Amino acid sequence: MQLIHYNSTQKFPAPSAITVGSFDGVHLGHRFLLQQMNDFARQNYYKTVVVTFDPHPQEILQTQPNFFLINTFEQKITLLEKSGVDAVFIIPFSKEFSKKHAAEFLEGDILSRINMRAAFLGPNHHFGTKREGDVHTLTSLCEERNIKTIMTKEFKMDDTKIRSTIIREYLARNDWQNAEKFLGHKTYVCPVQYCRHL
Repeated sequence: MQLIHYNSTQKFPAPSAITVGSFDGVHLGHRFLLQQMNDFARQNYYKTVVVTFDPHPQEILQTQPNFFLINTFEQKITLLEKSGVDAVFIIPFSKEFSKKHAAEFLEGDILSRINMRAAFLGPNHHFGTKREGDVHTLTSLCEERNIKTIMTKEFKMDDTKIRSTIIREYLARNDWQNAEKFLGHKTYVCPVQYCRHL
């Protein structure tokens, strides 16, 4: 798996399907989306690229109380590699970066570096300043550039939507069984107050 660093001149010229997100935990919902992207890419002879951020946007914006990471950035990269994607594009997140508009982010940061032919996103995906961009915004921007957009269904288990926020709630309650059931793997790291020695 190739790592593409934002502060370098690296590009990914192969026709690609991409997805964008923090992917904290790389849980079953994330893996459901990644698998669909991988399957689509194989059928169309594309490569797959995950666009993610370091640090996690919540570490900078702090809009969620009691936020903590489910795994370290290095562990996230390892989990993404196990998911079978071809490359990860790492964007350093900052307050300045958070002010970029959706079109500026797509054109200036992604299309200038990646030969994007398709974009995969979940139903709750937002991007750009103040979360202005959503599935409709991305679809419109991509149609102008002849890029296909595919929205995946939200993955559920036992009628529960699998989200990183829910997994954090389980971890905060020391409910390792449900946290790991939704993650699909053992927990790796969490704050000292929730630390589990595996």
